[in-house]
Amino acid sequence: MENLPLLACLIGLISAISLPIGSVIGLAIRPNAKVTSALMAFGGGALLFALTIEIVAHSFEQVGFAPLALGCVIGGLLYELLNHGLNSMGAFFRKTATVLRHTAKWRKRRAESILRRLFGVSILQSIDPEEIAKLVPHVDEVELDEGSIIFREGTRADAFYLIESGAIEIILQKKTIARLGPGEVFGEIGLLADHPRTATAAAREKSVIYRISREDFKTLVSSQPKLKKTLEALMDERSRDLLKMSFVSKDKVKEWRKKATDYLKSQDLTPSSLEINKAVEKHGPATLGIWLGILLDGIPESLVIGILVTIDRGLPWALVAGVFLSNLPEAMSSSVVMRSQNYSKAKIILMWTSITVMTAIGAIIGNIFFQSQSHYLIGVIRGTAAGAMLTMIAETMLPEAYEQGGAIVGLATLAGFLAALYVKSIAS
Repeated sequence: MENLPLLACLIGLISAISLPIGSVIGLAIRPNAKVTSALMAFGGGALLFALTIEIVAHSFEQVGFAPLALGCVIGGLLYELLNHGLNSMGAFFRKTATVLRHTAKWRKRRAESILRRLFGVSILQSIDPEEIAKLVPHVDEVELDEGSIIFREGTRADAFYLIESGAIEIILQKKTIARLGPGEVFGEIGLLADHPRTATAAAREKSVIYRISREDFKTLVSSQPKLKKTLEALMDERSRDLLKMSFVSKDKVKEWRKKATDYLKSQDLTPSSLEINKAVEKHGPATLGIWLGILLDGIPESLVIGILVTIDRGLPWALVAGVFLSNLPEAMSSSVVMRSQNYSKAKIILMWTSITVMTAIGAIIGNIFFQSQSHYLIGVIRGTAAGAMLTMIAETMLPEAYEQGGAIVGLATLAGFLAALYVKSIAS
């Protein structure tokens, strides 16, 4: 009995040693995404078997549905709550799937922000909403420092601009003739008239503007008869007041807005590698968040391993195999992601090694503090671990595998499930 905590520690180390091993493999050979995805699905299938048989089935026989279900709900909610909090610290950078999900959300917010700005541009309100929504992916976001020149008087008009934040000055003969703020547009007259800029535009303070190129705008104009008529009216009047006029009723604007938003939702918002890197740059360093996120993924497994190391039941080899097999591709994939964020190889391997040690400590804690509890309390605890693990698998492992692996993920998951079943059969 006195050696059980030490045995639990050893089993915990064995289950987690695949983390630094996977990290070294990932950094050394940078395996093909499909290979990593297949391995991750294989590990996910093995872990699904382990938590189903080793944790849920055994606990169900002992305590029944209610305590186990209560624990599962607590575990799932607790994981979601902690994971959401850690993601704000940058923990989402630990996995490809969560990086893509976060960046996609950022891209979606950016697209919606651009649409909101476009809603206020009178010359665009006569355009079919689907057409204006098609422009959004081609809008370039430009960050400006105070004093930055956007274009100079006499240069070719090659784009027009929407102001997201900050302030822009329009300068004619060294005099400021207009100061524009968020939601306003500039540069369109020269673009529409196809003549050189009649003034200079500069950032009065740090600003963010959206740029729509001449080519994209001309493509839009050529497909929109209504827009052509609107532009003719605009060019006739040539006044700033007309730029702020509404060409349609408020109800029409609401309808336009809904159609444009619906179109955006139907489009592929998968972020590019450039957008992912930009999201990383905007967020900044997230070492602590990544480490805590990885630790969060491993805590439920380590505690359950410790609880299951007993004299009467033997060793939980199916769970150990499932954890080992799921850890390997996870570390491979995540290490590549962290390396792309300029983390040193030594730092990445050290992070995974420290998690291995923490897993062993978690197994000791699970063995010492939860072995002597009542069956009902242990049922709740095991359910909590199972709920957290299942939520983690469903939210990160399998989506990441499918994101890069495609159809092979289903068979790989089945193979992992059967592999854990085989380990269980020979260990019994």
